[in-house]
Amino acid sequence: MKKPPRIVTVDGPLESGKPARPRYRVAERDGERVRLRVIDADSPTFAADFQASFAANVRRARLENRAVGKD
Repeated sequence: MKKPPRIVTVDGPLESGKPARPRYRVAERDGERVRLRVIDADSPTFAADFQASFAANVRRARLENRAVGKD
């Protein structure tokens, strides 16, 4: 016998909380040193850390595009 599907409703966006302090590691790409943000997948603040990392990447990409004139 099949169970009826569960329906979950959410009012508004889910709050992911406050991200932890960002951690970085340094790597070399094309002879140039770059900083990479490290996110722990087992962290209790993973959702907030992932969102903060994504926002930082988008912010950096937009600044680079403005500098090139691709607005």
